[in-house]
Amino acid sequence: MNKNKKTILLNGSLGRMGIAIIDEIYKNYPNIKILHAVENPKHPDINKSLKNNLIIERLPKKFSVDFIIDFSIPNSSIKLAKLASKLKIPIVIGTTGFSDAQIKELIKISNKIPILQSYNMSIGINLMVKMVRDNFKYFDTTDIEIIEKHHKLKVDSPSGTALLIADNIAKLKKKKLSSIVKYRSKSSNSKRLTNEIGISSIRGGNTVGEHTLLSYGSNENISITHEALSRSVFASGSIELGLKLINKKNGFFSVIELL
Repeated sequence: MNKNKKTILLNGSLGRMGIAIIDEIYKNYPNIKILHAVENPKHPDINKSLKNNLIIERLPKKFSVDFIIDFSIPNSSIKLAKLASKLKIPIVIGTTGFSDAQIKELIKISNKIPILQSYNMSIGINLMVKMVRDNFKYFDTTDIEIIEKHHKLKVDSPSGTALLIADNIAKLKKKKLSSIVKYRSKSSNSKRLTNEIGISSIRGGNTVGEHTLLSYGSNENISITHEALSRSVFASGSIELGLKLINKKNGFFSVIELL
């Protein structure tokens, strides 16, 4: 194989993001080869062939690739990260819905391998977060609300990306997110609290993903919106970030740290 060609294992190959990553690699990344396209062992399409004779398979017990991309479910991600640590392979994790305990477990695993974990691989979303970070002295004086919109089949709510944005703000405020976040689903019959971060979720149609950060000040309001027009923005982001991750030492990375 060409020395400049990188190899990957893709976990969650038949999910929305898995299919988008496969398409993106075949269209725009001739320097990358998918050696293993992995799915849930109970999936009915195990051992079936996709484009370019790519075979859907169960997770092998041992393999060798340059890096892993994982868009699956939390338990599957943790299992794969543990295996990756034994095999010394960097892993990009875009899975959503992790508990605090599972994130702590991933951080522990990252002592042995480089791990990039993010609820959004889009460069644009992470630039939004960076904008807030770089100007936090201003945003810390305003009321922050986040509105997220996704397709009707999305099962987790609020979105991981909304939590990503909110968690960054909470850390800048030196607060635990759980202590200041407020999910806007039903009236609590109480006024807005100092430092509160509100999150509203909307589900419908085929919306790929739209996130709006609203900053309400005394004399002016700011609205910052990011809309993903297709899943290719997340697919290309995860691939590009994986190529950067293979040059990193062990650690738990965010997208912003790799930009």
